[in-house]
Amino acid sequence: LKAWVLDKKLTQRAEDLQPGEWFKQEFARWQEAYQKWRRVHSDWKDPAKRKALQAAKRAADKKGGADGEGGEDKEKDDKEKEEPAEDAEEKEEEINAEDIDVFAVTDVCDLGSGEPLFANFVYEDWTLLSTRYELHLLVHAFRRDLDDPDRPSFSEAHLGFYYNRYFRKSFSVKQFGLEAFPALVELIKDTLGMDEKSGFLKTILADDVSLDDFVKYTEDHRRERQQRIDAGDETAKLRFTRPAPPPPPNDARQGGGGRSSHHQQSHQQTHQQNRSRGGGGGGGAGYDRSFGGGGYNSSAPSSGQKRSYPSGGGGGYSSSKQSRSGGYSGGGQGGYSGSRGGYSGGYGRR
Repeated sequence: LKAWVLDKKLTQRAEDLQPGEWFKQEFARWQEAYQKWRRVHSDWKDPAKRKALQAAKRAADKKGGADGEGGEDKEKDDKEKEEPAEDAEEKEEEINAEDIDVFAVTDVCDLGSGEPLFANFVYEDWTLLSTRYELHLLVHAFRRDLDDPDRPSFSEAHLGFYYNRYFRKSFSVKQFGLEAFPALVELIKDTLGMDEKSGFLKTILADDVSLDDFVKYTEDHRRERQQRIDAGDETAKLRFTRPAPPPPPNDARQGGGGRSSHHQQSHQQTHQQNRSRGGGGGGGAGYDRSFGGGGYNSSAPSSGQKRSYPSGGGGGYSSSKQSRSGGYSGGGQGGYSGSRGGYSGGYGRR
């Protein structure tokens, strides 16, 4: 019975497992550090910001040297200040980041010249950096939250479930351009491994390791991979699947040159109000209809223009102009005119 229970523990998922407080604190600390590294990387890639950063670095170094040295060195510092900026930049170029041992670096954001250790990171390197830490944190958090000595970790089959439970996102080796999980483990073998007997994931690093170490392992792997590529090894190239860019904002997808929907609605309302104001006589702002002889005429003159009358025919005014007396004559045939407020056409005016 004990063997059967143990087998069930090792093969079934812990459906009710929830991230604990330790995981939340550690992951928040990681997110803060990761965002800082991305900002430093972005500033270094910007030529203007890089120049300003290097100038500030030189000024800080000179100030620190002046505070710690005597009068003899002060004269030396004054001479250094008179050196052209080009000479100072040449001295900075003497620091070759590729020659520095990554594990001897004390500040991953500054190798001495203002250049960060991750200056040459690209999308694939940042992805591997995040994957290293997330899987490392996941295995340690699982052990802490489950608190079962019989089940210190989990198998590859349950990785997707626990990864989604803790990080609220899906996990797939396909995004790394790989077909199987062991191939991914080979890329991050400095951080994660698999137990040969149980098949469980196991961590290489302790749960209190410095976050900078993950940057160092990623940079060390990048250099090794680049050396293989330079030697002609095409298999060393990474072919990760990048996520699709986010869709454009709703305003950009609207017509009219990107106008907002609020602006379009206001324009439509104004147009409808203008149309509604056009009805009625005397103003000439609306439709002016005359039905003479059964036809429709929408081209009547507007307000302020003299109306032309036909010289004859049964559908218009009589040719002899008389003063309006308010009565109607029953003779004639014609239509109805709504432009002047009265009946005309089929009735002779008195």
